[in-house]
Amino acid sequence: MSLIFEKQIDGPATHAIVMGVGAYAHLPGGDGMLFLDHEGMGQLTSPPHSARAFANWLMKDYRNPAKPLASLDLLISDAQGSEFTLPNGEVKQIERAVFSHIDRAVINWKDRGDRSPDHLMIFYFCGHGIAGGSVTSLLLEDFGERADRPLKQAIDFNGFYLGMDKCAALQQCYFVDACRVASPTLIEAHDYAGDPIIYGSTKPSGKRRAPVYYSTVIGSRAYGRTGAPSVFTEVLLKAFDGAGSDDVEGDWRVDTQMLNRGISYLLEREIGETEEIEQVSPVDGLTRFTLHYLDRKPFVPVTIGCTPTNANDAAVLSYCYKDGSNEVKRLSPESSDWNVDIEEGNYCFQASYQGRTFRRNNEGVGVRPPFRQIRIEVTS
Repeated sequence: MSLIFEKQIDGPATHAIVMGVGAYAHLPGGDGMLFLDHEGMGQLTSPPHSARAFANWLMKDYRNPAKPLASLDLLISDAQGSEFTLPNGEVKQIERAVFSHIDRAVINWKDRGDRSPDHLMIFYFCGHGIAGGSVTSLLLEDFGERADRPLKQAIDFNGFYLGMDKCAALQQCYFVDACRVASPTLIEAHDYAGDPIIYGSTKPSGKRRAPVYYSTVIGSRAYGRTGAPSVFTEVLLKAFDGAGSDDVEGDWRVDTQMLNRGISYLLEREIGETEEIEQVSPVDGLTRFTLHYLDRKPFVPVTIGCTPTNANDAAVLSYCYKDGSNEVKRLSPESSDWNVDIEEGNYCFQASYQGRTFRRNNEGVGVRPPFRQIRIEVTS
């Protein structure tokens, strides 16, 4: 029931599994018996939106001619409903992200990867996460069902990752969008972080390439938005849209290393001056391979501002193509810089300040991934 898309591909292909856990039966606000040691965790609205957004991207925008999408498993626990609309308009009922469903779906996903070493495996999780030392545990809908063994309904992500070394597919990519705050529940479990589902070997093959993109570092929180995709998932999809791409091989493509650069910059820009939020996205096991090809020019995150910065308060910022066409202006001056996403190309940037116009460069400025920062010097 978790398999919402399947297509027969002759040759290498991509197989993805996506999980979004927002409704927790045994945390405050849930419909089950309350797990008393809940550590302040409760219901979430962002993970279902995040998982749907990532699944939508895979089905509508993911492009990898060498390894096209062949299967997609989607499991979502959402208090607002369990439906997902396919690109063709068909509405699917989505399986809930309880452990028994996840266990079966992960094993089937891994089995598909075992059919060829040339397959690409994509794993995405968004929901509650806890940590103990370097260990991360991903909490499923029925976490805390048994007070004496609450982590029985959780994934030991480190163990699972090691277990996936047994999978024949040599290219694997993991996205973990969850908090990794130290947890007494995990620490008191004495090295038990949940079920790894796929048990690892003491002798890694050394052949696979399998980066893990975490939404935050060990000991820190990851931030969601009420009724919308999380901060990390939003910047991840923007990175796939251009900030994580390059054309060094002749066409615009997103590889694993460039994706890391794009995510890092976009997350820094998104958090910006919000002092109460700190979120840094680390990557484990970073190696290079292509994930996604663009069928158009990339969109590049650009930050435009004045020097000195206090001139932003009165300056009207704008940009246009080098030939002067298609001018775009910020509607009104603000104290902050102007963050925009612009198609790759050559542009003129200017600031109208105290009746005068100042340009960044009369010959135009090249805009290309992963990002561009534009400072326009103005004088009184």
